[in-house]
Amino acid sequence: MMTNLCALPGLQRPSSSACPLRGGHGKSMKEAPRSILFLVFIVVLYGFVATSCSAEVIAGPKERKAPDYLTGDEVQSARVYRKVLPSVVTILTSQKVFQEGREVQQKALGSGVLISPQCHVLTAAHVVSGAEEIMVKTQDGNLHSAEFLFSEAGADIALIRFIEPVPGLQHAELGDSDELVVGQAAYAIGSPYGLENSFSVGHISGFRDFGRFYDGTIPARFIQTDAAINVGNSGGPLLNSKGQVVGIASRILSVSGGFQGIGFVVPINTAKALLSFKDRFWLGIEGIYLNEEGVARLLNRDLKGGLLIERVAKGSPADKAGLQGGSVQARMLGRDFLLGGDLVISFGEEEACNSDCLVEANKRFADSDRLPVKFLRGGVVRETTIDLSLSRRDFLEK
Repeated sequence: MMTNLCALPGLQRPSSSACPLRGGHGKSMKEAPRSILFLVFIVVLYGFVATSCSAEVIAGPKERKAPDYLTGDEVQSARVYRKVLPSVVTILTSQKVFQEGREVQQKALGSGVLISPQCHVLTAAHVVSGAEEIMVKTQDGNLHSAEFLFSEAGADIALIRFIEPVPGLQHAELGDSDELVVGQAAYAIGSPYGLENSFSVGHISGFRDFGRFYDGTIPARFIQTDAAINVGNSGGPLLNSKGQVVGIASRILSVSGGFQGIGFVVPINTAKALLSFKDRFWLGIEGIYLNEEGVARLLNRDLKGGLLIERVAKGSPADKAGLQGGSVQARMLGRDFLLGGDLVISFGEEEACNSDCLVEANKRFADSDRLPVKFLRGGVVRETTIDLSLSRRDFLEK
């Protein structure tokens, strides 16, 4: 069972009492035997021993004639695999890091899926986080340089694009994750432990709401599945029986470190909402709404409420306006979060006491490119203005 997933008094949240998922970064299995583990396959150059396995053991899109004795379920699974596989990619990243006092090249491997003729690739945010170089391997074996377009770390969703688009590559169809029901079939494709094009079949096991809001307005929800997801599957697609992408593989709940039948996937409708900003503005912030009790407990202030900023996306409107996220990891009242960030008191005339306040501000400033913000930093109330002129962009627009 999962431990330490409990409610924080003073938080504005939906009915679920579960807290957000966290990765197992910086913890050994002895220190955190029941961690939620991110699935990105991270390896240091001198310790990379799985390359030969990745190169030699490939399922591949090889044509095989289906035998006539397959059951209906087996035929359906094979059809889904054949339909979607050409759009599934392997993502390889590298960055320089310091380990034991010296600089080393750290490499990582994850999965992704092509979603447009312009070679946009949807993946998990932690797959490309901090990457200095991103290479995408397509089904023909070719490697393509890619650039970073958008990321929402809290939702674990990122969008990258080939620097030089390749005409004719097949892209997947996006489905509707709101139509999913518990018990229906679910299919996953990815590169677990570098084994490219691996396919697993399972079911939709549940839907989890963890009480957070991405960019202030989009609820943090996950699909739970028992389709096998392992290290290297991150960013790969979860599919319905029509071969449509209904989610992006994110993380697992594990005691052993491997898959134990509990995987979490970002709903594709969450990704769509994050990538389309024509009907709302994008601020580039991730945080927690605190009510009056929460502000009093954590900050010792007498305020009706506010949005405690945990992270600010680099180059986002909020970043350019000078808003800051937290930097101090803390565990208080049974919950992990970042302290030290700004507490937004109001957006325009709307108090930031809960998610509805920002929704109302969104409506009020629908035709404006400037959003006044009042926030608390270091015990001092300050003001800034967020420029929204470049934030209303639809990455999904063809």
